[in-house]
Amino acid sequence: MRKLSIGRRLFLGGAAVTVALPFFESLAPREARGQAAAVPKRFLGVFAPNGFDMADFRPKSASGAAIALGPMMASLEPFKDHLLVLGGLQNTKQDRPLGDHSGGIGSMLTNRTVNYDTEKMGGPSIDQIIAKQIGGATKLASLELAGEQGATEGSCDSGYRCSVGNHISFDMTGAPLPKLYQTGQIFDRLFQGFDPGASQAEIDRRNQYRKSVLDAVLAQATELKGKLNIADADKLEQYLSAVREVEKRIELASGGSCTPPTKTDGQLSDQQRHEVLNDLISLAFQCDATRVASLMWGNVTSNRNYASIGASGGHHDISHHGGNADNIAKLKKIGKWEMDRLAHLLGKLKSLPDADGRMVLDNTLIFYSSDISDGDSHNHDDMPVVLAGGGADFTLNRYVTYPEKPHFSDLFISIANAFGSNITTFGEHGTKPLQGLKA
Repeated sequence: MRKLSIGRRLFLGGAAVTVALPFFESLAPREARGQAAAVPKRFLGVFAPNGFDMADFRPKSASGAAIALGPMMASLEPFKDHLLVLGGLQNTKQDRPLGDHSGGIGSMLTNRTVNYDTEKMGGPSIDQIIAKQIGGATKLASLELAGEQGATEGSCDSGYRCSVGNHISFDMTGAPLPKLYQTGQIFDRLFQGFDPGASQAEIDRRNQYRKSVLDAVLAQATELKGKLNIADADKLEQYLSAVREVEKRIELASGGSCTPPTKTDGQLSDQQRHEVLNDLISLAFQCDATRVASLMWGNVTSNRNYASIGASGGHHDISHHGGNADNIAKLKKIGKWEMDRLAHLLGKLKSLPDADGRMVLDNTLIFYSSDISDGDSHNHDDMPVVLAGGGADFTLNRYVTYPEKPHFSDLFISIANAFGSNITTFGEHGTKPLQGLKA
């Protein structure tokens, strides 16, 4: 009898299409069944621009106590057991008085000073330290996504370079890593393969038989289903349905074409775009296409108009509220909208089963922050910081404040250590793991 030889991840092939599937215990080697599965841990860094109304952002509980969320974070209430909110942390910035947005963006995941008129940072971002540790086993070592298109050359903020101000992920040399914006391009990068050098004729040929990625592999998926136990068969059906749903949403926006990079992927509202990005990140994690990702929702001094939620005007302009009650009210609405999108992401991750019988959220750590704290004062201390999910041995459902104002870099040492990296320093200020993350 021929043995079925299947690794920890299975790929269904057809019409130049590969779809990575979740772990199935019933296809594991017999000697491995019943043993604890080697479940991957994932890391996601999320950037929201222009800071927050910090009085509304901060939980209402005392330091060290269970989180009592305010109105801005009301949608995160169902996920309190997966939250750790930190107060009092500071970040580095830029080397001149002006340029606080670029200074806060370049340093957000690097904790290094942003130098004037310089194209690079002085070292890597923390996501790349983690990718170096755990990214070698996946199709993509890391995935960098954007919610807003922006320049990569020239000056974007008081003489500071767009290559720094419009990126949060930097490689081991400090060079900015390109971000993917078009949702169809991201889908193909994850689930079909991505060839930026493909000719238009090659792209057209591929699009002729990519009516649905799943149609190309449906027969193989059906055959596979007969080899699975009931629980794994249900998991397969749920996963294939989720991939099909994401593809349909993208194709509705793009007129039927998810590629090429040079074409628009259609008109998406801000909410639609953010939630499609959330879906793609979630599926990328579940199918183990990557274990490390970053999402930069807005660029430096992002002036996106949130009129649809009653916050008309440019976001950056509103953030310079000057104490104006109307602007502060708008800033609170934008902040709540951003927290609602975070809640959507957590909900998606919590709905996807993982190899150990838990959910993908339980094995994923999300670091969420901004370039500045208060938009009007442009301060880089008492930064807004949310840790969400699992993926690290931190004590959750707490609000922890740090009156001594440690730097992000100490937190990043703790996070890197949780992912198996033995670094003891990071950035310009990190010399030890951050205390207080475990009760």
